[in-house]
Formats: sequence, C-alpha cells, structure tokens
Amino acid sequence: MKSTLYKIIAALLCLGAALSLSGCAGLYANVREVEDLLVIQTLGLDGDPAGVRLTLASGAGAAADDAPLRLEGRGPSVTAALEQIRSRANEEDLFCAHISHVLIGESAARAGLEAALAYICRSQELRISVPLYVLRGQEAGEAVLRVGSEKNGICDALDSVNGDVKLRGDGHVTTASELAADLARQGSGLVCAVALQPSAEQPSPQKSAGEEAREAFAAQSGDEEPLLTVAAAGYGVVKDGKLCAWIDRARAVAVGLLKNQSGPCELTVTEGSGETVTLTLERGESALRPVWGGDGRLVRLDVQVRSEATLAERGGEEGLAARADEEELCALAEAALSERLGAVLQLSKELRADFLGLGSRLERAEPARFRPLLPAFPELLADLPIRLSVRVTLTHTNDVEDLAP
Repeated sequence: MKSTLYKIIAALLCLGAALSLSGCAGLYANVREVEDLLVIQTLGLDGDPAGVRLTLASGAGAAADDAPLRLEGRGPSVTAALEQIRSRANEEDLFCAHISHVLIGESAARAGLEAALAYICRSQELRISVPLYVLRGQEAGEAVLRVGSEKNGICDALDSVNGDVKLRGDGHVTTASELAADLARQGSGLVCAVALQPSAEQPSPQKSAGEEAREAFAAQSGDEEPLLTVAAAGYGVVKDGKLCAWIDRARAVAVGLLKNQSGPCELTVTEGSGETVTLTLERGESALRPVWGGDGRLVRLDVQVRSEATLAERGGEEGLAARADEEELCALAEAALSERLGAVLQLSKELRADFLGLGSRLERAEPARFRPLLPAFPELLADLPIRLSVRVTLTHTNDVEDLAP
C-alpha cells in the first residue's frame, strides 16, 4: 500500500517538473510569451461613417525594430474596430492592458464622450485611471499616426505633456474615472486639451530606412512633412457628456487657483516703462465665502485668491542693476490674474456649468445649507453675483542689491 502511494507521489512530482520545464503555455492555453506581444500604449478615438475610427500606437522600443508601430481600424463600435485591427495586423498579438493615454478628436468629443467613457469603464483591458486628452481642431488619428519619427511617437509626446502639466500650475491631466465622477456629481468637468505643433526635434543626420523612404516620397510629391508633436493647450469644458468650450493655456492658471491645484507657472506683465517682466507664481490658493440674505437665500459669492510670486526675468538696458518696483509688479500681476480668473468664472456662469466644482467645495464647508442647493447649483450660479479679490505678494526680486553679501 505504501509503495503504491509513493509511486503516485513520485508521478505527480515528475508531472509538475515537466510542466515547469514546458513554460507557461504548457499549463494555460491562452498565455502568450512577452516577446510575442505588441504592447499598445496610446489609443485614439474619432467618429467615422462606419461608427468609430480607432488608432493605436505602441511605444518606442515595444516592437522588434525599436520603432513605434501605428495601427488603424474602423467599425460600428470600439470593440469591432479593435477586432478589425487584430485581424489585419501582421505583427504580434496586441496587448492593450498597458494603454497609458486615450486621445479623443475634437469632433468626436463634441458629439459626446459618454460612449468612450462607458467603454473605458467597462473594458477588462483598460484602466479607469487612464489619462484622457482632447485634441483641439484635429482628429485623434492624425496625431496618433503622424506625431514623432522612427524613434518616438505619440506615446512619448503625451508622456512629456503629462510630466509638464504635473510640474506646472496651468494644467491638469484628468483621468477617465475623474471625468466620469465629475459628470455624475455636477454635470460638467474638465479634460486636458492638447494641440498639434511642429516638433523642436531635428532629424538625425543618420537617417533610418523609414525616414529616407518618407523623405523620398515627400520630395516626389513636393510636400515636405515636418516632424510633429503635441503640446498642452489648456482645458476642454465638458457639459452633459459633450465638449462645449475651450479654456486656453494662458487662462488655465485661473483654473488651478480656483480648484486649489496650482503650481509654479510663469506670468508675463509689462511695466509702465514698457519693459517686459516675467514673474513665477510659486504658490496660490482660493477661498470661497458665501453671503446669505436675511431670508436665508444665497445672495453673493466672494472669491478670494492669494498667490506668491518671484521675479524670474526682466528686460531693459540696465539689466541686473535695475531695481524692481515691487508695488507696481504686484499690482500688474493682480490685474492680469483678475482678468483670467474673471474670464473663467464668467464662462462657468454663461455655460451654466460648475466645471470648477465650486458647489462641491461649498457643500463640504457647510453641508446642511448647501446639500439641498447642490443639484441646482449650476443654474443658481448663472445669476449669482461673484465678488473677486486677488492679492499677489512678491517674495523675491533677485535684484543685485539683494543678492550682494
């Protein structure tokens, strides 16, 4: 009896050793080796007569020849377009679980983002925390297929945008889950806007075969195509699931201040002498103070913004010897910020969209009073007087006299 048991145990051990030597595929039929996968990192969505135009791009180094691969498909749905790409791709199996950017064209965003958000939230491959971008004035496919060179692509460009806005106070990359939550809670939200621009990257003197072929084609057609990239371009305002307005990057700093998400960013002003001065806004925050009437109605909202700044650059013939007029610079900075803050608040009132989340901030401060008002707050905001006050403090001018020991 014991000998039989020992034989069974020995046979199981041998079987386990055999399975471990045969690799993962020996145990699971649906497992693929990593080197056989084409890792997709950027997904582009556009409208199409067929329904959806889907564009995909791998990151540089994901393919065997280290060049990013770009793929395109169409279908009545995202799933159908993806299946078309899978069936027509001559490369390895597509792996979409590592998609790190979703780019949506302007036309598709204006038609509605809810279908895209629903797909992302229900997909078993995509993360709901994936960053979203809307491309101003272009189809997403144009950027996915054209941005970059043989050595980099749209994923590298969007990685750069993501890193840039995280370090600055004039942008924020909204994720799919954040936008879905904002739309559910307040009916509107913001999404990071990007725009196509000529790249600062210069073609390498040693061109790859792909670059030489592209240049040869451009020479024959007489249409030389420059290298392209994408850059942060402020915000897109989404209301009721549809893109409805833009906030350019110059005014995006106001969004950061009003949402208490500000970081270092530059502000350029012109002195009375005509000299251009660049200030760096280091820190900033806003405070909301509701004013109630005798009958218990909300009659006004006071918005107080405070920011600290340093002098980063100043022109003029005197150079470092010039002494900055701190009082004048603070007044100029306050006027510039007041214009941008006022424009963003006015846009919120005109659209009847609380994309800044002011209602939620007020509710957290006074839950009992604001919870009943929250569902109708966007309509209430449209006719609510807002009194704005801005205070800028100059902490460092970096004048020579201040730097001298």
